[in-house]
Amino acid sequence: MSTHPTVLVIGGTAGTGKSTIGESLVNLLRLKYPNAQFLEGDRLHSKQNIEKMSNGIPLCDEDRWDWLERISTESTLSASANDGLCIITCSALKLKYRNYIIDKNPNTIFFFLMVYASPKEILMRLTRREGHFMKANMLNSQFADLELPINNQVEPHSRVVTVDGRLEHHVLLETFDVSFELLRSRSLKAQILEIFELYKDERNPCFNDKDFKNSLMLDLIINELSWVNVATIKSELHNLVMNDFLEEIQEGLEYKLR
Repeated sequence: MSTHPTVLVIGGTAGTGKSTIGESLVNLLRLKYPNAQFLEGDRLHSKQNIEKMSNGIPLCDEDRWDWLERISTESTLSASANDGLCIITCSALKLKYRNYIIDKNPNTIFFFLMVYASPKEILMRLTRREGHFMKANMLNSQFADLELPINNQVEPHSRVVTVDGRLEHHVLLETFDVSFELLRSRSLKAQILEIFELYKDERNPCFNDKDFKNSLMLDLIINELSWVNVATIKSELHNLVMNDFLEEIQEGLEYKLR
C-alpha cells in the first residue's frame, strides 16, 4: 500500500484518443510499476449523466462535480493499492475541474496531460465513432468549456500535447516523454520514498522499515535518480525535512556524492 500515490490524468475533449494514450502509457509504465492500473473515467459517470449525453444534452457544472470527485477518489485508491501509480482518463476541460480533482485528495500528486485536437479533426473522428454516448453535435459545448493549461506557473502540474495531422506513434512518443518529465518533477523526497516502497515490495513485502533500511544499498538510490544533476541532488537533500528512517539515507547519499 503506497502512502504517496501519484495519478496521471489524460484529459481533453472527446475524440482526442485519451483511452488509446492511457492504455499505451500504462503498459509502458508497468516496466517500473508492475501493478499500475488504467481507469476509464467515463465509466464513473452517473446513469443520469450518461442518459443526458446519450440524448445530446451537454453536461453542466452541477452534473460534473460528483463525477470529478469519483475521478479523484477512485484513482487515488487505485494508485495507493498498486505501486503508487494510476492512469485515468477524464476530460478535465476547465481549470476549476482540474483544481477540484486535486483538492479532493490533497495527499495525492495529480498530473494532467491534456490532449488537444482541432474541432475539425474531432468532428471527423466522432462521425466515424460507434458505441460511445458522446455525440458529434455536442462538440461545440466541449470546446466552449475547454481551458487548456497555457501557463506553467498557474498549472505546473499540467502539459498539452497536440494531435492534429500527426501519426499516432509520434503522438504516443511525445506523451511518453511528457509523462516521464512530469513524474520526474515530483519532489526528490517523494521519489526517494517511492523507490523505498517499490523495492521493499519487490525484495520482501514482509520487511519492516528497520530491516529494509539496514539492507538497502545506496547505489540503488543513485542509479534510480541518475537523471538528476549531482549538484541538484545534494542541494535538495540538504533542504529535505526527513524522518529518522530517511536521515541515514540522506547522510549516506551526501557522503557518496562528495
